[in-house]
Amino acid sequence: MNQKILFLFTILLTGTICSCKKDTDPQPPATSYPDFSQLKVGNYWIYEQYDISSTSNATSRNIFDSCYVEKDTVILGKTYFKIVKPVWYYPTQKDISYLKDSLHYIINSNGDILFSSQDFSNKLSSRYVISGGNDTISQVVKQMADKNTTFTVPAGTFTTSNAQETHFIYPNYASAGNPRYRNIRYAENLGIVSETVLFFVSSPDYVERRLVRYHLN
Repeated sequence: MNQKILFLFTILLTGTICSCKKDTDPQPPATSYPDFSQLKVGNYWIYEQYDISSTSNATSRNIFDSCYVEKDTVILGKTYFKIVKPVWYYPTQKDISYLKDSLHYIINSNGDILFSSQDFSNKLSSRYVISGGNDTISQVVKQMADKNTTFTVPAGTFTTSNAQETHFIYPNYASAGNPRYRNIRYAENLGIVSETVLFFVSSPDYVERRLVRYHLN
């Protein structure tokens, strides 16, 4: 009888040990992605504005923009970071946006995808620009381009990826060229290195912000 009890106890003990081992098996680590946004309160970037001609010559405008992360805030249960920078053509006004990292995307509070470090195959967005007279000026398609391309600005030379907007201009507005491009180049562990600001369809020239210095916490 004692042998039977001992045998049964051994089986139960073995089963308990196996169960405990199964419960403590390590889980596979979550996938991590590189940080191209640096969304931390107190971070800031200083940019210098340049006129870019149709032949790609750059001329400084001697205008400097300060872009910074002011605070974090919760919108619809999700944490975003408030980004403040001046409107390029009216520096006393502020351009405010709320951004967050989501996997390998940078997304604003409207749900628009601004950047991806991984998806270079699919369109990130597509929209139309309409004039005040309800006439279509262009179709704008955003897609990642120029992966791991070096780009030089006053702050240094960086390896960047380009969240490029292609503006397919409709015939009535295409006198200065078609298509037109708006490039926003990001570097890993840094953020935006250069940014083409909005251009006028009547002129082939662009205005571009280029990084001069920065501070990251």
